Amino acid sequence: MKNISARPLQVALVCAANFLALPSSVARITNTVLLADAAPNKPVPIAATAAADTRTAAQKDADTTKRWSVYWGWNRSTYSHSDIHFKGSDHDFTIKDVEAKDMQSDVGGGGLFQYFLNPAEMTIPQTNMRLAYQYNADTAVALNLDHMKYVVTQDQSVPIEGQIKGVTQSGQQVIADNWLNYEHTDGLNIVSLELEKQRPVDWFGDNHHAKVFALAGVGVVIPKSNVTMHMVNQVRNDEFHLSGYSVGVGAGLEVDVYKDVFFRTAYKYGYVNLPDVLTSARGDKAAQSFTYNELLIAVGVRF
Repeated sequence: MKNISARPLQVALVCAANFLALPSSVARITNTVLLADAAPNKPVPIAATAAADTRTAAQKDADTTKRWSVYWGWNRSTYSHSDIHFKGSDHDFTIKDVEAKDMQSDVGGGGLFQYFLNPAEMTIPQTNMRLAYQYNADTAVALNLDHMKYVVTQDQSVPIEGQIKGVTQSGQQVIADNWLNYEHTDGLNIVSLELEKQRPVDWFGDNHHAKVFALAGVGVVIPKSNVTMHMVNQVRNDEFHLSGYSVGVGAGLEVDVYKDVFFRTAYKYGYVNLPDVLTSARGDKAAQSFTYNELLIAVGVRF
């Protein structure tokens, strides 16, 4: 009689659990208890034990997922115009609204195999490296190197103000090879820490797992600036120097192409502030800030 009187209460609990959309695992356990109590001589339903086994397998798979990944890729970039302030022992001037572009290595004429796919020359193009840790199913943290190149366009006319060797500067100045060469070509190196949020998509079928992602990062900029200031008789200076910082955001797509090998593409938008660019061997400096757009493609592997 005890089992019969308890049954309405158990049925009500099961209905309430399903109505309130409790986790399916709770509903399965409740149903199993109900059936076992009502008919102690009958075995526990196979579906319930199979579900429990499935959950255990899924948990084991999650525990053994390869959480580290690394990729190598290439990029193109564009830059906003910027004001560049030069200061040294015999000069203090600013050139304004300066145009710059990237410097892409030639892919044609054998360039693909000479530079992009040649391990001995693979740092010459604009490249990207990334080491990432998959923190959980939809979150990753990554250490990135975005190796871009920044070249001030020659023969452009820009406003100038300040003084050079005591002579007041005003009006327009043509940036020519006999006046100034200014580049971050080895390169505009942004070393950043990024946080990435991901979401799976089924655009390519079951055989090619894919996910879209959004990211945000902050880092330091260590350019190797190639600068020649002819106007103050300073020869070319070209060395690595910690010059400033960068912040950026981005979004993209990652697709598995074979087992743990994946293809990745992303767009990034960022801000670069360089208050301490080294321009000569005697310690002259320049300062500038600008924004950039970067499009990259990469191939990676999980381990």
